[in-house]
Amino acid sequence: MKPVILALALSAATAIPSLAEPEVVYTPNAKFETVTSRLLAQQSSGQNASTQEQHLSGKVSTEVYERYIKSFSHPIPERFSKDSFKTE
Repeated sequence: MKPVILALALSAATAIPSLAEPEVVYTPNAKFETVTSRLLAQQSSGQNASTQEQHLSGKVSTEVYERYIKSFSHPIPERFSKDSFKTE
């Protein structure tokens, strides 16, 4: 069983490009792109976005809304200091 798992792991590792070394691509306009920059561009363009609507469950939706409403009970400070986000 172990040789089978090892063989599957090795074949998967060779099939997936290395994530440790970013791939650099030269484009005609002398712009260098990394895999990360291309993935971020895909994400911001929405070209791979799901066409199905995603909904929160009733309980989660209620808790989110209650937290939103509760956020108005505290005044917005004029300035934030580094220590202002510490819990007491």
